[in-house]
Amino acid sequence: MVTASGLGRRIGSQIGSSVLRLESRDKVTGRAEYTHTMRVPGMLCAKLFRSTVAHGKIKSVDTSVAKKVPGVAHVVTIEDVLQVIPNTYYGPAFHDQPILAHEKVRFIGEPVAAVLATDPHVAEQAAQLITATYEELPAVYDEVEALTSKIYVHEELKPAGSFADLKHLKGAKNTNTALNYRLRRGDFDKYYAEAEHKFEHEFKTQKVLHLPFEPFACICDYKDDQVTFYDSSQGPSFVRIEMARLLGWPENKVRIKVPFLGSGYGGKLYIKLEALALALSMIAR
Repeated sequence: MVTASGLGRRIGSQIGSSVLRLESRDKVTGRAEYTHTMRVPGMLCAKLFRSTVAHGKIKSVDTSVAKKVPGVAHVVTIEDVLQVIPNTYYGPAFHDQPILAHEKVRFIGEPVAAVLATDPHVAEQAAQLITATYEELPAVYDEVEALTSKIYVHEELKPAGSFADLKHLKGAKNTNTALNYRLRRGDFDKYYAEAEHKFEHEFKTQKVLHLPFEPFACICDYKDDQVTFYDSSQGPSFVRIEMARLLGWPENKVRIKVPFLGSGYGGKLYIKLEALALALSMIAR
């Protein structure tokens, strides 16, 4: 009889039987700890002020009223972030996302400013008091139109280096193309002409979204010689690489701790809130 080493049970005996997961009891009783519900000593909560225009130059951001709200610890804009992280752009495929909007906004909802407070309700109240003015620019709203549009989301493409098939786009300008790829095999025109049946149609689908039960959440604890993230992430190794790059540190000074993950479905891969959490933790120290 073959047994599992040290367990005294036959290999394969779990087949056809109900096997308890080690964390099951903690999850069903509410004892399991998720990043979204974690609290650490001295923690501040952040709420964001977001862009209301799709494309525009930032003329001004007024945070004066928000700073006067009792309980607010910090109100942060890109100027504050640049003091601690000079190169604020990040991203898995392209370094095209600033930690907070820098000089212009590129989509409705882009983070423009952040409010830090011990009470998240206070932070939310203060964030609603921030105002911004924009010089609105023409925007592109359709991905097919974007292929030929003279309105460009980014002035220059900056591949992150993570994907080899994007490296040739480094420095490309006047384009909205994020990936171009050609497959040539056989004589398509010849066989298409000879085909007995031909089907041509335009297919469209609705928007889809990875929607985890736990929202995106990240806690950053920055110190001068190391940093620890408590992160709801499916890809902690990539997060560590990108955080180390932003800091100019070796990776062994960046620690990513992932508690129980409240689902992700691929939506929590790569980097999401971590760069912003890092900058805010550095500023709040």
